Amino acid sequence: MVGTDISQGMVEEARALYPGIEFRRLAAEELDYDAEFDVVFCNSALQWFSDAVRAVRAMRSALTSGGRLGVACPATYEFAPFFGTVIMAAIRRPELARVFAHWRSPWFQLASVEEYRTFFEECGFKTGLVRLDHEVDSLTVDAAFDLYRTGAAQGFANKAFYEVEVDEEYVAAFNSAVREEMENAAAGGVVEVDFNRLYYVGRA
Repeated sequence: MVGTDISQGMVEEARALYPGIEFRRLAAEELDYDAEFDVVFCNSALQWFSDAVRAVRAMRSALTSGGRLGVACPATYEFAPFFGTVIMAAIRRPELARVFAHWRSPWFQLASVEEYRTFFEECGFKTGLVRLDHEVDSLTVDAAFDLYRTGAAQGFANKAFYEVEVDEEYVAAFNSAVREEMENAAAGGVVEVDFNRLYYVGRA
């Protein structure tokens, strides 16, 4: 069993939690295995791959004949409607709008089940299951904001995805505005956080 992640911090945390498993710092696009695994599982990562085709084909190469790929991740262009709503409200503020106009999405997303099916099949898989689920959780504003900070903020409030120089003041103002919009949307301190999530199982 082997686990991989592009983040050294995530690899170190995984090694501490699971000392009996091998972990490597390695981008999915750089997987260097050849028919060595019966199962590859990719959780909440496909949307971040810089070259999704190369990454999924590398997963295909890592599998034995008949091996299976399992993928679960936020998906579609409106993959997180609640976060999208509060972020769009935040960026209407003039102090954010001018800079946000230079933001470019880092995410790999397709629009429908059939587009995802075609994508995986063109990467060499035979589809066993493919579906998009709309999932909703009731969370406190604190919990929703924590979820935003570990997910959506890594794209929306990340300096790397702007075509102009972005400073810490902008990032702090962006996140503060998102928090305020969450509070505005809350009822009794609770918000409904939803995701469109892809589930895929394919056979090599």
